[in-house]
Amino acid sequence: MIHPDTFVQPTDRGMGLFASRDFTRGEILWILDDHDIKIDLDVFETIDEKQKVKFNIYGYLDFQKRVIVPWDEGKYVNHSCDPNSTGLLQYDNVSLALRDIKAGEEIIEDYGSYFGHFESFECRCGSPNCRGLISEHHKFKADLRINLKDISDRLKSLDQYLLRIETFENREFLKVLDAVEVSA
Repeated sequence: MIHPDTFVQPTDRGMGLFASRDFTRGEILWILDDHDIKIDLDVFETIDEKQKVKFNIYGYLDFQKRVIVPWDEGKYVNHSCDPNSTGLLQYDNVSLALRDIKAGEEIIEDYGSYFGHFESFECRCGSPNCRGLISEHHKFKADLRINLKDISDRLKSLDQYLLRIETFENREFLKVLDAVEVSA
C-alpha cells in the first residue's frame, strides 16, 4: 500500500513515483498489504514466459521467496544507485524514507536492496555512484537497508499513516517493531 501523499508521472525511465509533500527520514512510504500479488517462487517459475513480463517489470523477490507485485502505484518506484528510500534489514516488505524527501522529488530505491528482481537494464540514474548495469543476477546488498534497531525509535515516534490501516501485513510488522523494544 503506497502512501496517499504520492503521485505518478512520466520520467525518462518510464513512469515514476513522486512525493506530493515533504517526507521525513523514517516515514513509511509503502508497506505490503492484503491486495498485493504474492506468488511463491516455485509457482512463479511454472508460469508461461509471456505472462511473466509484468511480474518481471514490477515485481521483486522478498525474503520469504515470494514474488511480490504491488497492486497500486508502489510498482512505479524506479531504481537509482543513490536512493532516497529503502527497506529494513529485518523486515522486507516495507519501504521508508532513507533521508528527508522534498515535495516533487521522485521516490527511488536501489534494486540491489531487494532479495531479487527479474530484469537486467542499463542504469541511467546519473549518480556519481552509478553501477552501470543493474543485473537480475545481483547479490543482495544488506548494507543498502536500514537496521531496524537503528531506526525503531524514530519509526515509533512518527505519525505513520500507513500503519493506521488494519491489514495482516501491518499486524505482522507491528509485532516485529514491538519485539525490538522488548530486546533493547
